[in-house]
Amino acid sequence: MNRWDERFLGLAQYIATWSKDPSTQVGAVIARPDRTVVSVGFNGLPRGAADLPERLNDRDIKLALTIHAEENAILFARGAAAGCSLYVSMRPCAKCAAIIVQAGLAEVVAPAPTADRWKDSAELARRIMLEAGLKVRLI
Repeated sequence: MNRWDERFLGLAQYIATWSKDPSTQVGAVIARPDRTVVSVGFNGLPRGAADLPERLNDRDIKLALTIHAEENAILFARGAAAGCSLYVSMRPCAKCAAIIVQAGLAEVVAPAPTADRWKDSAELARRIMLEAGLKVRLI
């Protein structure tokens, strides 16, 4: 891991703290090859939707409504993500991997695997991103 990886992963971790999700906070940073930031995102309910406790504490409702950090960063980039690197504070899920591939990102950098409930989805995500030609670095 180089100092830029540390900086962007650290920024992703900081951005994660903006999430109001009481159980899982995730942040993402999209960076150009020249190391400038294109976009950031964190997981949360759609813009304009109230972050009500009954939504955030009901797992089924929260999972149905939450926009993932990677999705938000790609949406906010408004098409400028192609060829860039995505730094994310947690390994992407399979759903996000498909969006990452479609957005044309070149690389994903995330923390190394840990024992978590999302490991099967994260492993499928890693495989599909590699199959699509993305560079995947788990640090």
